[in-house]
This record gives sequence, C-alpha cells and structure tokens, in this order.
Amino acid sequence: MVKKVAGRFAGAASNIAKKATKTATDTVKRQVVDEITKPAKDAIKAKVDSAASAVKKKAEEKVREVVAQQMKKEAKKKLFGKR
Repeated sequence: MVKKVAGRFAGAASNIAKKATKTATDTVKRQVVDEITKPAKDAIKAKVDSAASAVKKKAEEKVREVVAQQMKKEAKKKLFGKR
C-alpha cells in the first residue's frame, strides 16, 4: 500500500516536472525567436511609420489645396455673383 501511494506521488511529480520543463522550454524558445525577429520587426515598423506619416502629410496638403480653392470660389461668387 505504501508502495502504491509512493508510486502515485512519483507519477504525479514526474508529470509536474514534465509540464514545468515543457513550459520552460517553450518560454526559452519564444524568447529566442523574439530576440531573433526583433530587429526585423523594428525595421518594418519604422518603414510603416515613415510611409504612414508621408501619406498623412500628402493628404493634409491636398486638403489645404481643396480648401483654398473652395474659398477662392466662394470669394468670387460674393464679389462677382448675381445681384
């Protein structure tokens, strides 16, 4: 009976050790992958940020142009419009 209980405890301890080892291994793998891919991710992020800011700048310039044209049209209508 003591052997049976001891066997159960040993089996449970073995399973816990296997799970802990697997978790630790997975964590280490994840950290290694993160360290390897971090420079590539950072470079991609920088390029995306740069492209986004360029697009935003162009869009703002276009909006300014359209607003300026619209203001000119409205000013002409007020000055030279029907009376």
